[in-house]
Amino acid sequence: MEDPAVFLSRLARFALIPIGLLLLLGAGFSVWSTKAWLARAVETQGTVIEMLRVRDSENKGYLFTPIVRFDTIDGRTVEFQSGLRTNPPLYRTGQEVPVVYDPGVPESAAILGVLPLWMMPIILAFIGSIFLFVATVMIVLTKRVARALDQPSHLADVVGSPGRRQVAVLNRTRS
Repeated sequence: MEDPAVFLSRLARFALIPIGLLLLLGAGFSVWSTKAWLARAVETQGTVIEMLRVRDSENKGYLFTPIVRFDTIDGRTVEFQSGLRTNPPLYRTGQEVPVVYDPGVPESAAILGVLPLWMMPIILAFIGSIFLFVATVMIVLTKRVARALDQPSHLADVVGSPGRRQVAVLNRTRS
């Protein structure tokens, strides 16, 4: 059987670190693509015309997503459903909201805000950071444990086996 310290170290190096780096790379790509989209987008004001109630993915409750209407710079009226679904609702019917849209594809508009635009990179960066943190802790701890097990204990010289060492320590503290 393989040494558990070696297994955990390899798991961290060859699975957790690559996954964490890929998630951070995905977060970086998401930031880049959102910034590129915002560079060509136009900002305007929109109105929440309805709060649509939808079932959550586990069918246990409901989430709310706004349907927003706005006018483009060329005078067209466009309605879109936001991709952000929350409970409780973040918006209310009749509320004015800032909207950004690509003039070439105004139906792919979004509400201008941190959550609607930046939730994906935030989530990817957070999860990627957790993977990297856990991997780092695993590598550091397995190295420390391996080093500690390689060094002889002062009690190991007195009593030979680890089982007796614990008994010897208990007997010494009682007397």
